[in-house]
Amino acid sequence: MKLGAFIGRVFVVIAILGTLYTLGWSLQNITTIIRVVGIASLAAYLVNPLVRRLEGRGMERSMAIAAVFLSFITVLVIVVYLIVPVAQRQFAQIGSQVEGFASARDEHVARLQVVLAEHLPGDFVKDFDLKAEIDDRLGTLAGAAIGVATTLLLTAASNLIYVFLLPMIVFILLQDAPLFRYHIIQAVPNRYFEVIHRLIEHVDGQLGGYIRGVLVVTSCVGTVCTIGLWIVGLKYFFVVGPLMGLLNIIPIFGPMIGMGVAAIIMIFQTGEVGTILGPVLVGVTAQVLDNIAFTPVAVSKSVDLHPLLVLLMTLIGGELFGLVGLLLAVPTTATVKVVWQAIGEARQSRRFALPSG
Repeated sequence: MKLGAFIGRVFVVIAILGTLYTLGWSLQNITTIIRVVGIASLAAYLVNPLVRRLEGRGMERSMAIAAVFLSFITVLVIVVYLIVPVAQRQFAQIGSQVEGFASARDEHVARLQVVLAEHLPGDFVKDFDLKAEIDDRLGTLAGAAIGVATTLLLTAASNLIYVFLLPMIVFILLQDAPLFRYHIIQAVPNRYFEVIHRLIEHVDGQLGGYIRGVLVVTSCVGTVCTIGLWIVGLKYFFVVGPLMGLLNIIPIFGPMIGMGVAAIIMIFQTGEVGTILGPVLVGVTAQVLDNIAFTPVAVSKSVDLHPLLVLLMTLIGGELFGLVGLLLAVPTTATVKVVWQAIGEARQSRRFALPSG
């Protein structure tokens, strides 16, 4: 396929979406379709190495895809059967704990203010009304939580059909992945073929390795935190531990938020400020293991970025795009770095001349 034909097909897709918008589809509907296809593409991208490995052992691609799907369904069933009931019981316990705290809130707040007055220096909380401040914050938080929950429920109900379409799209993308790759490569002019092919290989290796490595690190950190919180006596370890693992995806700030959540829940459970040492120690231990073992083995070989650059790009991404920016800051920076290095290597080798003006 020539480059012109490939670009022509892209314009056809854009024209179809524009026509649907003109005929009454809202921008939200089109965005939902793009988001679903994007999620399916990411899932297919992550699973494709497993399919290729099974193909390398002599299995047909369709059978390899079916085997991967069957394995995923088996793991999902096991998780639902073994883990979900435990998590459900702990969520119920958290609800009961919150309800009990709410029924005796004034007593707890008064005791907490006394504890803070004893531990904080000087007259830091002398004129501070903790009860009024909590009432104000809880009112704001409750309103925001109700709004978010309502939006999520409406969104989930309206997009329920995509839950069933998503596996089908993933299967189709996996089945035709070699064809897509072939057409993309064929669309590149011969003059730039070697450079673009090398660039695709580098980006694929680094970005794919980073994403898969992050998933491995998240699982390891979540497991360590779950076991650690169980050891220090947190009742809701099966909920808070995996949450700390998920928050670890967000560089720098995620682990801090996870330790803060665990510490607050421990205070609600015991009523003593000193007990936060246990969850904080668990979080610090998980971060030490992450920095000396998990990340170097699973991620560092894929992404070679200076910590200061990671912090800076994380701050910029979070400021500009919120949570999505926090999650995508590192892989986006790594991809830009690979592209820049590839262009520099090409210019030095005089195989790829960029316009001077």
